[in-house]
Amino acid sequence: MIRIKTFLAVSLLNLATVCALAQQTEPAPGNFKVIDNPGGGQYMYGPLTGRGTMPEAIVYMLRQLHTYFGDRPEVGKFFQSRDGSSIATFFTAVAKKQGDRPIQGLLIVASAGDGSASAAMLYDEKTRFGVSEPTMMQALSLAWHPAGGASSASATATAHRGSVAPLVETTGGDHTAVISLPAGWKITAVNGGALTAVGSNRENIFLGLLYQGLPPQGPDLFADFVNASNQYRSTHGLQPATYAAITKTNISGQAVQAVFTVDLHDGAGPRKGSVRVDSWGPGAFGVSGSNIPERFADEENATMMAVIQSYKQNAQMIAQLQQGVMNRIQADAARANAQAAAINARRESSTAAFNQHMDNLDRSSKINQDYILDRSVVRDNQNAERGTVSNSYADSLVRNNPERFQIVANQDLIKGKDY
Repeated sequence: MIRIKTFLAVSLLNLATVCALAQQTEPAPGNFKVIDNPGGGQYMYGPLTGRGTMPEAIVYMLRQLHTYFGDRPEVGKFFQSRDGSSIATFFTAVAKKQGDRPIQGLLIVASAGDGSASAAMLYDEKTRFGVSEPTMMQALSLAWHPAGGASSASATATAHRGSVAPLVETTGGDHTAVISLPAGWKITAVNGGALTAVGSNRENIFLGLLYQGLPPQGPDLFADFVNASNQYRSTHGLQPATYAAITKTNISGQAVQAVFTVDLHDGAGPRKGSVRVDSWGPGAFGVSGSNIPERFADEENATMMAVIQSYKQNAQMIAQLQQGVMNRIQADAARANAQAAAINARRESSTAAFNQHMDNLDRSSKINQDYILDRSVVRDNQNAERGTVSNSYADSLVRNNPERFQIVANQDLIKGKDY
């Protein structure tokens, strides 16, 4: 948790006038209450010293934040109540003095008819603000009764409509990724760590996607993303989307962050979107991005950011699935090898049987020929030679020199020599 209780107890309880705020006596210690939210983050509220306009008070509060965190807060859109008695704005900053941790918060200033003012602030680490903010806002609304009375709630409610809706962590598919979604949103796919989801107003989120098997990329990764996206749409019977890049920032030679407008021709009208494209080599790149119909962009941008920041891959589940895939591949390979070995064995056995069959045919043919033609095979033991001669000649050779010549029996005939 970002610890700023000491700063607020000092700085907010010792407010002096800034800009056109008049010098006043500092409030008594303890007037500004600081509460740790059990679910993370802090919120605080109390009176401000001096007289002046609410914009001046907001400027002062932001300067105090700048001093404490060591980073100038980035301020979002200002929301004002109809009667002008309260103003609210969201801010982000990097807590450089607390470990360079990004934070996100909401600042509210309310004034009374006599010119007095009070303020409230709630904030948390940026990755958690989307989850903790609704709880802190509810607790603050019950505890804080600002100058200006009930009218001050108008700007708070208006700002809250542009803030983060309550989120609930969910997953699906193979459970390799989780994300926190508002009511009415749903996950459309979870696979291998990639996740897609749609919102109640046709918001789209696509995180951790991998496009592969594509033609080699050109020099413009955003153009590659547009081409791949429209190719996917075409194969699924959808009309090509119309993209127009607003900004393209090269993160490195292998990645680009782009802000764009797009019309998906789905009846939702033009959309605002952003995407990061990372090249993974020839024919492959990773994509993470989102888009919102323009008419909802300002109202839902904070929620969209909180949803995206809540996305997490389940490394353990991915590892289990990868191991399962490897096990299946190895088992398939073992089965294939066994099948190949069996096929080879059958082939070799068949070949041997065929060869034996042909050898038997050749041997039988030789024997038949010798019988019909009255011939015999004679072996010359002295010269290690053998040949086929007439039976009468074979008999004379053996009779005259039985140590040197022998008649070869049919079962001793040799293929390649005798037949």
